[in-house]
Amino acid sequence: MSAGYDTSCTTLSQDGRIYQLEYANKAIENSSTVLGIIFKDGVVLISEKIKETKAIVSGSNPTVYSVAPHIGMAICGLLPDGRNIVSRAKLEAKEYLKNYGIPISGQILSERLSIYVHAHTLHWGARPFGACVFISSYDTDKKYHLYMLENSGNFYEYYSCATGKGRQIVKSTVEKDNFAIRDNLIQDGLKKVLKIIIKSYEGEKDTEYDVGIISSGSNNRHTVIEHNIISTEVEKLKESKIGRASCRERV
Repeated sequence: MSAGYDTSCTTLSQDGRIYQLEYANKAIENSSTVLGIIFKDGVVLISEKIKETKAIVSGSNPTVYSVAPHIGMAICGLLPDGRNIVSRAKLEAKEYLKNYGIPISGQILSERLSIYVHAHTLHWGARPFGACVFISSYDTDKKYHLYMLENSGNFYEYYSCATGKGRQIVKSTVEKDNFAIRDNLIQDGLKKVLKIIIKSYEGEKDTEYDVGIISSGSNNRHTVIEHNIISTEVEKLKESKIGRASCRERV
């Protein structure tokens, strides 16, 4: 029991927990799945979107954004909270370029955003963000980077990471073949991780996917793939899966 320690994000429980932060984290764990992974020639962000009703226009309410020409960001959790972080990220990138004359790196952006996010766990008039963000970048070291910023303010750099409802399936599958998958080019690897994230959803509602890519093929600039291109590829993967299943049934 929380014993009253959950009335404020500024109060630590007797065992050192911040209950408000844990409640906010539940919003992330129960949201649609988001995956980030570094391939041989780039880095990819994939966000699953569950359509609550068929009346929703496809492609609306995006979850993957371009923060700067070389930096992308994906949201997992409460989208309004995530868009707040995205807006802050765009401001940080703009101010850094203005003040120093060079583009901000993914690590520096993650550090600055971590301070902003952590501040929302320290003040009575604020609440923890019910969202975390994935940050992909291509920096001056000529390497691709992937960071995940948690709603506590912690951030880590990853080769691959996932969160949301289907995180267990995605993590276990990707991490099991981590080096084999990461050794692929994006053209081949994207199909493999799309299959995994499609498999992770067990509901009956329609789903769609937002995809952001930084690769050598796009001159190492972040590009959000057009919705109709991803939808076509997803339908092909689903049809091939159904086809294989029907073949097994006939056998």
